[in-house]
Amino acid sequence: MAAQSPAKVKVNQIQQVCIVCNDIKKTMEAYWNILGIGPWAVFEFGSLRIPDLKYYGKPAWGRYTGAVTQVGPIELELFETIEGASVYQDWIDENGEGLHHMKFLVEDLDIDRVNREMESLGFPCIKGGHFGPGLKNQFAYYDLMEPLKAIWETSNRTGGKPMGATMFPEDPNATSPARVKVTGIKQVGICVNDVIKTAENYWNILGIGPWEIRDWGSHVLFDRYYMGKPAWARERVAHAYIGDLELELVQYVEGDSFYQDWITEHGEGIQHLKFLCDDIDETSRLLNEQGFPSLQSGHFGDPKEKAGGFNYIDIPPLHCVWEPVHKPKSLPVEPIAHVPSE
Repeated sequence: MAAQSPAKVKVNQIQQVCIVCNDIKKTMEAYWNILGIGPWAVFEFGSLRIPDLKYYGKPAWGRYTGAVTQVGPIELELFETIEGASVYQDWIDENGEGLHHMKFLVEDLDIDRVNREMESLGFPCIKGGHFGPGLKNQFAYYDLMEPLKAIWETSNRTGGKPMGATMFPEDPNATSPARVKVTGIKQVGICVNDVIKTAENYWNILGIGPWEIRDWGSHVLFDRYYMGKPAWARERVAHAYIGDLELELVQYVEGDSFYQDWITEHGEGIQHLKFLCDDIDETSRLLNEQGFPSLQSGHFGDPKEKAGGFNYIDIPPLHCVWEPVHKPKSLPVEPIAHVPSE
């Protein structure tokens, strides 16, 4: 019999991942031109549409511009602050532009219930309110950085074009000039100091799991490069699936590591987004030629099956590290542990 999470709030879908930026138009153009991501639905958001907007539990005023597009199973969202109280600008002021939050859905879409449960756990809503026709749509953000290393949002908006949105590009027949075209976000990667503890927190607080824990690193790679040079390192990783999306937790152990670089500079938190490709070397070459070098890469899997590979590539105009992956039929190492334990 499968283990049952004790969580009172149980995630049944991760719908969205959000990036905060200072110039949403410029960022949309970059996504369209570099990774072929779009078209985007652009909308105004804030107090003019949310009469009961609250910021850390108090009535607040704020105006924002948002944009959304569907990338496979996941909606990618951008937010720019225009004025007023803003968890988006708070993040930029402290951490810079980049990945900000993930959004989850619960089966009953009852946000008031989720608010009560989260507050009882010590995680009150940090921003929320009602919007849309008849103010039937509701959203809430929770600061779960301590246990889950991420800000999480929930909502009863389940997708689609926001009311009053305009489109970018305006031409519905426009074709992206991107040489690499991403058709699906397949993974959100989070850097942590303790993989098992964080996986346990996800299982106990949001019901996300089960998790498989593996030792990873140079011992399972044909080659490993760090900042363009051969390198050696070890990590511990955890994976869980929610529908088609994989959540990955990565813990640095030793060696030259982009993961530890991230924690040193930014602290624990969301680090990268993954997409799948058919040829990792060609995809990497096309991005490198546009001025986006590799941070860390390697090849793995069964060489008889055209082995898999990965490459972490920082693309500054996108305010995100993207990881193209050629996925082999199976991972070359078995789990060393599970959460919950079997």
